[in-house]
Amino acid sequence: MQRISDFFGVPHEKLTAEGALDSFMAVDSRLHIDPHLLQSASTPELKDSYERFTDHFDKILHLLDASQLKNDVFFRQALGRLTFREIPYIALGYSVGHTRGKGIGKSIAMRLGETALQIVDVGINDPVIFELVGLFEEGIGADKISDMTASLILPHLCEFSERVARNLDLRTHDFKGPGRTYKLPLLISKGSPVSLIPRILIPLEILRDLPMAYDWSGIDYVCRYNRELRERVNKIIGDTWKDATRQSVGKRKLKELLLANPDLLRDLIELYKAKPPEKYDFDRDPSGVLNWYSIAKKYAGDFPLKIDMGPRITTVEEVYRVVTTICKRFAGLVEDNGLCEVFYDSGKLKHERFAHLLFYSIADVYCEANNLDVSRESNAGRGPVDFKVSKGHDAKVTVEVKYSSNRRLVHGFTTQLPTYSASERTSHSIYLVIRTTESSGAIDSLLRLHNEEAMKGDQIPEIMLVDGRIKPSASRA
Repeated sequence: MQRISDFFGVPHEKLTAEGALDSFMAVDSRLHIDPHLLQSASTPELKDSYERFTDHFDKILHLLDASQLKNDVFFRQALGRLTFREIPYIALGYSVGHTRGKGIGKSIAMRLGETALQIVDVGINDPVIFELVGLFEEGIGADKISDMTASLILPHLCEFSERVARNLDLRTHDFKGPGRTYKLPLLISKGSPVSLIPRILIPLEILRDLPMAYDWSGIDYVCRYNRELRERVNKIIGDTWKDATRQSVGKRKLKELLLANPDLLRDLIELYKAKPPEKYDFDRDPSGVLNWYSIAKKYAGDFPLKIDMGPRITTVEEVYRVVTTICKRFAGLVEDNGLCEVFYDSGKLKHERFAHLLFYSIADVYCEANNLDVSRESNAGRGPVDFKVSKGHDAKVTVEVKYSSNRRLVHGFTTQLPTYSASERTSHSIYLVIRTTESSGAIDSLLRLHNEEAMKGDQIPEIMLVDGRIKPSASRA
């Protein structure tokens, strides 16, 4: 488990003091570049970055406005501007195992072009629409908008990376970028053959866990100036854009509504423009996108675990004993040592992914202390699984972490772990369920199913329950 700063050989605090994200090398951070934040960015290199972003799409709208037929020369030129290549070397951590943005290919660009052409045809030519297109266009999400933004402001990001590297005296290497050659921070791989890997750093101030276009948490009533349209549309999408974008209305239906009611689309654009830019609070880290690492280090350090298994651990049964011991220690930290409190921020339960990474990091510390390897698998064979602990080729034990509030709690037991175990020839699995609900209905159903399967004599995952609810203090009990 290493951060970028570990590879650069600089303190984490120094990298963040420069305003750069210190993401993890092989863990998806789930942070996104929000184009809405470019307008208020104070990073010197980001000056005029928002103008660069909007100018690009303004030119596309002019091309589409001039287009008479789909696939004429103007439409094809617009399509070319809507196609974005992969962004190499970006230090954002979108995907486990590599550091490339996904870009936008021809098929998605075609859908974007067709939708933008329809929007131009109803009399709307505001480039801001491309910041909102992920709300109603299939195949476009926060990650695509982020990749698209990074691609457009890449020269600004390279200049920022150059300055940070210079200030921190990082090893650099010349790499050809947009417009010129940049001296980018350099990582040297330890494998064979040795690779020179540049990194493009991302300013913290343009990052959010969920871009503004996807976060309609305020009182943003639709069609404020057209009562009749508002009442008609509210019957379909709800009282606010938040209702509409919470998957209560499909993207296709929402696009049909917007194109059939241009005033509704104009209202959406104006509401979005009026929302003040709000960068992610990295100090508090309310979603736990990064602080799971420091929390895990603290708890594992304060409550060390020594497992006496002898000089060598070679069998899957021995590995299973170690993993079970780690799971029980994790349960003790949650139930008896206050770790349950970090699952919540201001009373709101953090995403289940936070618990995954927290357990993974704690297990990583304990496994390292006991000379075991722990790895996180995003997809092994047909079924995804969260963790795999191994010693040698055959000694593999899987652990899947789920909240009891997860709607797919039973599905994870019946499908995911058994499928993974079959594909990896894993003979032991643990289904670690963190109770986050007062109701025990889902847990009872899971235990009932477990007992039914156990009576058949089949190899099934063991269920371990951890009470992740916050207990009242002794003075209130």
